[in-house]
Amino acid sequence: MPLRLLPVKYVGGGEKATEGFHFVSSIDKEGLPITEVKTGPYGKKVSASVPKIIRQLVDDGHNVIVDEDFPTTASSAFLINFCPNEDATVIKLLKKKGYQLLGKTVLDEFACGGTGLYASTGPIFNPHNPKRVVGGSSSGSAIVVAKEIVPFALGHDTGDSVRRPAAYCGLVGFKPTYGLISRYGVIPMASSLDTVGILAKKLSTVQEIFAILAQPDSRDLITCARGKKVVRHTDRKKIAVINELEKHLPPELNKLYDHAQEKLRKLGYSITKINIPPRLRDNLQLTYLILCSTELVNHLNSLQGITYGPPNENGEIAAKRSERLGLVVKERLLMGGYFLSEKGLLEKAQKVRRLVDNWLKKVFRDCDFLMFPSTNGPAPPAADFNHSFAGLISSHWSDNLLLLGNLAGLPSLSLPLGVVDGLPVNVNLDSAYGQDESVLQLATELEVELVNI
Repeated sequence: MPLRLLPVKYVGGGEKATEGFHFVSSIDKEGLPITEVKTGPYGKKVSASVPKIIRQLVDDGHNVIVDEDFPTTASSAFLINFCPNEDATVIKLLKKKGYQLLGKTVLDEFACGGTGLYASTGPIFNPHNPKRVVGGSSSGSAIVVAKEIVPFALGHDTGDSVRRPAAYCGLVGFKPTYGLISRYGVIPMASSLDTVGILAKKLSTVQEIFAILAQPDSRDLITCARGKKVVRHTDRKKIAVINELEKHLPPELNKLYDHAQEKLRKLGYSITKINIPPRLRDNLQLTYLILCSTELVNHLNSLQGITYGPPNENGEIAAKRSERLGLVVKERLLMGGYFLSEKGLLEKAQKVRRLVDNWLKKVFRDCDFLMFPSTNGPAPPAADFNHSFAGLISSHWSDNLLLLGNLAGLPSLSLPLGVVDGLPVNVNLDSAYGQDESVLQLATELEVELVNI
């Protein structure tokens, strides 16, 4: 099927969708719904009676998941009409359970952007307010779930790319432990960080899909599910929160955050305040940019018209890349090239990453969970977003805490908390390596309580 945008009637979006699927890059022209009842990991019956969209994570870059039925473009003009010859492992697992891949959604080109503004097909915006960003890079996946077109979508979380759009759209966004879900068939951005994630309206849906996808795969050597069950549950109930974080949050968000803590105390959890070392908190974003951009340079070397992309008739690889790649991708590649050439920068970033990992291991020796607001406020206006290098590193540390889970490879879940200024905000739950089931169980308890806030 050629790459094209189809009207809403093909996916049964009805009045809940917009007049066109500008946030979907390709969909099943049949658009047939599936009615199923499945059993979730905690014995609950989960209804899945509407079509499922799986974000084009496999060879779409962040429409990055490849599958043989649809073009996988990473929302880039460089991969227009690229059709993989097999499915990604995550797609195979879902199809084996009877799920239908309905289509693939738009993302920031090759996952570069984090806002939803930088797909080659044009920007997409927050479903709650069209003047606000949706977050990214799994932007299209968040929108189709927020509009209740599908019950869940997959995304790719390299540096909060699933959990940030979940927070800006009021969804559940889950990034499992690094290596627990196979990335075979996923276009890489930064292999040491990349993790397939899940977006859904309901936590029970996330639990169900996670149970299907957390399987060993001999084609992804990082997959830590091979040979043993990594997920486990602890009965300890000690939650860490970051000291003085409330000083950097708007009053309405602080109130919701305090209420969530109080609800957890009533459930028997103890809340402990901890300090995050200034050297770590102030360098989270820069460390991530250095690591991610340098790995991106290596991964996108395959875009030369030989391995991937339109053929180079005259051997003009540089000209083809200049013509087909978007501005933000070019900026990230230039940044990555600079970081690689500047002596010592990459090594310093790797040292900070190790410090983050060691600090979190210390936190989780004393506590079972780390909780904080997923972002330091609701979705910002699209017009105010500054994607330059100076703009990216000027973000406050209180808005970069989601990166902790990526840098240390830990399970991390963003859960709807409430509404601030008419826009959704989320709270985030992190835990130690392999404690995915514990995070899901805590989120299940908290989700019930938050309904009453």
